[in-house]
Amino acid sequence: MNDATTPERSGFSLDRLSTLVQTLAILGAGAWGVYTFIYEARIKPGLAPPSVSVTTTLEKAGERDGRLAIRSTVTRTNVGETGVRILGLTYNVIGTGMRFAGPDAEPGPESLAGTSQVTAARYGRPERQEMVLRQGILFEGATALPAEPSALQPGESVSRDLIFYVERDRYDSLRFQVDLAYAKLSEPPVPLILSLGPEGRIEAVPGPGCAEAAERCKALTTTDFGTEFSLW
Repeated sequence: MNDATTPERSGFSLDRLSTLVQTLAILGAGAWGVYTFIYEARIKPGLAPPSVSVTTTLEKAGERDGRLAIRSTVTRTNVGETGVRILGLTYNVIGTGMRFAGPDAEPGPESLAGTSQVTAARYGRPERQEMVLRQGILFEGATALPAEPSALQPGESVSRDLIFYVERDRYDSLRFQVDLAYAKLSEPPVPLILSLGPEGRIEAVPGPGCAEAAERCKALTTTDFGTEFSLW
């Protein structure tokens, strides 16, 4: 009698074990799916660094009395995986007048010893450079003064148009420099001030409050973009 019932007990135990294993596998897959969803939606974006790209287009918009109207379109795009808070935006436009030598002039220099950078052109070299436009903006969070907010979610873009004027015969080309200062939207904003830096360029730099909150100001990230535009 004992011999007849032993196979039934073994079969019943194997069925229960198989069912238990399948149930645990389904629960495990479900739990992994929930974790993956939470990680991709919440955890991963929170760990990702902020990243903003800048593009600039310049075009001649008109001419009157020897002056050119230049339209600039600056687009900032959040190319990262986390929301960002734009804190500062600066424009610096530098006009360049070129000096042209004869066609037989060598592009030189003859020696490059001790040089880390060189530009040599046969037909033209900068003769003078002058500041044409300086503009700086501090957004909400960067200043205690009234300011507009500027936040970008992943994939979001904002464009800003600006028209400025230059003397047609005074410059041969323009350099349009854009600088952005920003931080994660999930982190406290960094205090900034507008300052004149090298060559008289306007800059958005950490304010005096950063001396007392150094860790907070480490969150600041910057992106710069420059483009050359011929006036010919």
